[in-house]
Amino acid sequence: MHKQLITNKFFRDNPYLENSVQRFIYSMLLYKGIEDAANEMLMKQVGLSHDRLKQVNQEKELIQSEQNPEEIFQLLRKKIDGVNRVDLIKKALEFEEVLLPMVIEKLMRNNHDIFIENSIRLLARSKKDYSPLLKEQYAEIRSPYVQSLVCLILGFRGQEDTIPWMLDRFFEMKKLYSDETYDQGPLLALHELNCRFYKK
Repeated sequence: MHKQLITNKFFRDNPYLENSVQRFIYSMLLYKGIEDAANEMLMKQVGLSHDRLKQVNQEKELIQSEQNPEEIFQLLRKKIDGVNRVDLIKKALEFEEVLLPMVIEKLMRNNHDIFIENSIRLLARSKKDYSPLLKEQYAEIRSPYVQSLVCLILGFRGQEDTIPWMLDRFFEMKKLYSDETYDQGPLLALHELNCRFYKK
């Protein structure tokens, strides 16, 4: 339906950057299990210092035993060891019906990188598809960085009719933030939408 908008020429004329936060997060979302594999390799082959291992185990126990969604919400905002991030996201998803509306509300006005990136992982993996709501509320998001990452979610979960809208977001960000990588979010989303709808 919208294939003519995202041609091979478009992607040749607008190559994505290999090194950007958006590219890193895109890869994490695309290759499910990559964080688990990286953590396993870190634990088995590289190893952790005694102090770090102790901290990791304490955090893991706290995360796995927590049953209060409010406390889990607070953990999403705290700096925890990267090894435990997967466990935190899995735990949060157990309470997604309660947590995700809170997360979306906070995301609209948040500039806290840890919370933002945890939120993106949650929204990409939740059972319920929040992409229509995110698209509807996109203009209310204060941070262009958050807008850029929300575009990634829409790339993975949005419908085919998201493509013209996403194209507008790409050119808008490219123009408004020429010195930043914010345009990489909608660009990578367009790659994903292209793969999902036109490369089957």
